[in-house]
Amino acid sequence: MMTQRDVGTAAIKLIGVYFALRVVALYAALMVTPYLISPESFSLSDAQLSGTITSAVGSLAIALVALLGAGHLAAAVFPLTPMPLSGSRHDLMVVGMALMGVWVAADAAVALLRAGGSYVYYVQQGLPGASLERSWPQVLANAVSFAIGLGLALSAGRLAATLDSSAAEDAPRIP
Repeated sequence: MMTQRDVGTAAIKLIGVYFALRVVALYAALMVTPYLISPESFSLSDAQLSGTITSAVGSLAIALVALLGAGHLAAAVFPLTPMPLSGSRHDLMVVGMALMGVWVAADAAVALLRAGGSYVYYVQQGLPGASLERSWPQVLANAVSFAIGLGLALSAGRLAATLDSSAAEDAPRIP
């Protein structure tokens, strides 16, 4: 019989496939860019290029972790609770919320790596700190998104139990 952990493992591998495909798309974009714009404007020291490269590296790292470590990640997040073919509302909520948390955390991690690549570029160029101030709200939003995603993934069971019990209380009663 399939367990919540089995479903979680499969879904984490699918997330890994998504991020692997994202790497392919970023790599293709990087390879084509010099042909789409003038060679003079294409510079390996460009902030956007630096951000794209770190985004590709981050996506690759997440893809490898998700594809190679799906079982270990699922063991940390999902219980071995049997999940019949039909599944219950609670089971669906646990798996769905945990996967949503993993997805949000992974996406935020890539965005943080992209911001890190841009930061390194700006520091290397000796740009004043004022030019970096505009990016802080987005960096903080990504850091908070990462924490929320991680928290959601790790507390999906408790949150699903709370939401499922309140849903059961709100359900209409048949006399």
